[in-house]
Amino acid sequence: MSMNTLGGVLDQIQSQARQVSDISALNPFNATRKTESSSQFSNILLNSINNISGMQTFAKQQSQAYLTGAEGIGLNDVMVSIQKSSVALNLGVQVRNKLVSAYQEIMSMPV
Repeated sequence: MSMNTLGGVLDQIQSQARQVSDISALNPFNATRKTESSSQFSNILLNSINNISGMQTFAKQQSQAYLTGAEGIGLNDVMVSIQKSSVALNLGVQVRNKLVSAYQEIMSMPV
């Protein structure tokens, strides 16, 4: 659910960035710079979301392996990976909340 919400927010941000780049296309020096920064931001955001997903997948696989009795996996390893994925997800949710809040604040500004 939160991954879909993050994806929706990212789509809105990208569409706004496209609109801004279309407007600033009149000045070629600024358009190139803004497009590079927005693509960097979206790449960083997507990489972060993928890292969170990877942590959750790893924690799930590790807990399933522990439950099936795989050797070399201790309970402490499972608990640490679960906590890491939980902290990463909470951080992602907080970042999403800040992004949504900033987006709403920007959209409510008079032009």
